Amino acid sequence: MNVTFLGTSSMTPTKTRGQSGIYVDCGKEKILLDCGENIQRQMRIIGISPPKTTRIFISHWHGDHVFGLPGLLENIAKNAFEKKIEIYGNAEVKKRLNQLVKAFDLNHKLKINFNLIEKNGIFLKTDDYEFGAYLLKHGTPCLGYYIKEKDRICVDKAKMKKVGLPSGPIIRKIKSKKDVTFKGKKIKWKDVTYLKEGKKIAVLLDTGICRSAISLAKNSDLLICESTYLDERKENAIKYNHLTSGQCGEIATKSGSKKVIITHFSQRYEKEDIAKMKKEVKKEFKGKVDAAEDFMIVEV
Repeated sequence: MNVTFLGTSSMTPTKTRGQSGIYVDCGKEKILLDCGENIQRQMRIIGISPPKTTRIFISHWHGDHVFGLPGLLENIAKNAFEKKIEIYGNAEVKKRLNQLVKAFDLNHKLKINFNLIEKNGIFLKTDDYEFGAYLLKHGTPCLGYYIKEKDRICVDKAKMKKVGLPSGPIIRKIKSKKDVTFKGKKIKWKDVTYLKEGKKIAVLLDTGICRSAISLAKNSDLLICESTYLDERKENAIKYNHLTSGQCGEIATKSGSKKVIITHFSQRYEKEDIAKMKKEVKKEFKGKVDAAEDFMIVEV
């Protein structure tokens, strides 16, 4: 999975940071999480083709997370081969999206399939991935999302060599959890394989401290977490249902996440402030910590 940060500011874009948008390339699946102002231009700059987007996950209907939707949907309508898109969100998002579609007459240009998320947990499974969402604590109904690779059966080459099994069709049988017979000897699939656990990305873009944030992030290989304020502005975080960098570190520790990338920074902060944020996260979390920048790409 390749993660591209398209926008890392909070409500107001700055000279170096656009509004929220995260693109996750999962091979066949090209997923956009939130679509702030100017996101399709950000995609063009980094070399991502907007019409190739297969799914859009919307956290909530605040402008800085959806202002880019009309333009992006028009782009997909005009340039995508299949001219359809899957969009996910809560009931509030569904209501507002319907109004947007009507306002821009998108129904006649693009097939939009809206998928309503009404409860915590897994909402979609494909051949290779599972996708989940949790309701977070914010000023309007807001979802956090996770993307997890499915666990895979992998062949242990050393064990295969030891029992003399060749590669080829026999490997496919073993990966399908089938025992095989080779040169008159029965070989159990469990004896020459191991389970490779799929990696997980969790995304918390707008939330105050809550149990759901920890549940969503549980055992993440990468936790992308909002860090709107420095710890000194904790009162602001409580008032607006956002996180400080220290609170982000708490969530990462309690959830057992391996790595954290902070994002969604208040426009008041410059590079030196972001560096201070990283230190505040590290006071609470002993894993790897990084700060997102627009156009940063991370492989998971």
